[in-house]
Amino acid sequence: MTVSPRNDSPRCDEVHGAFGELAILLRGGDDDPIRHELVLDGLVRAAGGDRNTAARVLEPLIPQWPGLWPALVAAAIGRDAPPHPGYHPRYHTERHPMTLFVERRVAELTARLVTAPPVALLATPATVAGHVDPARVLGLLLEAERDGWQPGEADLTQAILRLPRVVDRAVRATAARLVSPAGRRFAGWLATPAEPRTWVEEVGHQPYVSSRRIAMLDPAGLPAELADPRSAAERARSARNATAVALWPMIAPSHREAMAAHIQPFAAAIVDRGNPGTGFLAGLAAADGPVGPAMSLTMAYALANHRQTARLAAGDALIELAARPGWDSTGIGAKVGTLATADRIVLQRIVQPLAEALKAGARDTVWQVTSAALPVLLPAGPRPGLADLVDLAANAAPRGGHSADLPGLAALAAKPGRNRLTEAARRLAAFMPT
Repeated sequence: MTVSPRNDSPRCDEVHGAFGELAILLRGGDDDPIRHELVLDGLVRAAGGDRNTAARVLEPLIPQWPGLWPALVAAAIGRDAPPHPGYHPRYHTERHPMTLFVERRVAELTARLVTAPPVALLATPATVAGHVDPARVLGLLLEAERDGWQPGEADLTQAILRLPRVVDRAVRATAARLVSPAGRRFAGWLATPAEPRTWVEEVGHQPYVSSRRIAMLDPAGLPAELADPRSAAERARSARNATAVALWPMIAPSHREAMAAHIQPFAAAIVDRGNPGTGFLAGLAAADGPVGPAMSLTMAYALANHRQTARLAAGDALIELAARPGWDSTGIGAKVGTLATADRIVLQRIVQPLAEALKAGARDTVWQVTSAALPVLLPAGPRPGLADLVDLAANAAPRGGHSADLPGLAALAAKPGRNRLTEAARRLAAFMPT
């Protein structure tokens, strides 16, 4: 997606296009991050243009029930419609921090459209992954200092979280001369980028929650909005109630691991039931940043989801990630092995998405996953899906040699008799170093 920064007089086709997206959002739900941003940008443009024209198009779209989006649409055409009190942050203390942040942005924009419509949103993305154009953000902040206005706090936070990992030196140098509070915050972030820390905790069986592994996050210098102070057990209990998860990766597209830490409890909670959707997988695959335990665990659960559509979407994400320079799927394989031997996932389910990835040419990635999973799985003994996984490993194994160590493979291959598992083990053993 590339949304133009703004035009003082938005074209009719731009306005009607954004309103078409709004109609889909109101009818089908807020589950598409690109549509979400197009609508926000379109409403700001409408508020800054001919509101009477916008009102004629928007009036029929406004639902009769109260809520964040009806209030925002009404505000864009000049109505005095503050956010519905049910969306006050204190009202939703148990909701996920990412959901609260998404809603906070919408509520903030609603209030601003009623009182003083913004010139433009800083956080409007310039890429399908969700990154902003740093030069555009800088230009708006310079304009704000010149004309005496300040961007919304949530809008600025979102823009900062959407900065690409590499920012031009000239942008950083100019930003360092900004003097407004928003400008200084922007410049400070450019000068001291941060990398979050993630780890995994075990949550034992509890009422209504089966035992599972939960990724945890220390934002470590990132904006406080990314923090989740709840314990692993609390996060596991509330994970199934998460909403609009597909929007989350675009909140911080340069910090895939941080967003995976937020999404992983949800991926674990719906591995055997529920409809997870697939948007969050596409968002994580499009994002940037180093891989860590949270992303590996999220992908392991997604590859083993009970819905075929989710598993294939995880396979597609794996194919996209495999094309990234430096990507390593070894961690995913290690998590698959650990989860399967603990009976947290059904091993057989991961075979199809891995087979599709292999067909698509992601041979190295499939080898990384299988060769990291098998050292845990082989000593644990036969189980459904193991023969297929060993067969996949044999098909993906590098023909020019490798250093993988697969304990138990030689003994399995040497067993007398013929069955699918021993035959696959013999095929794989033929490619092992001697």
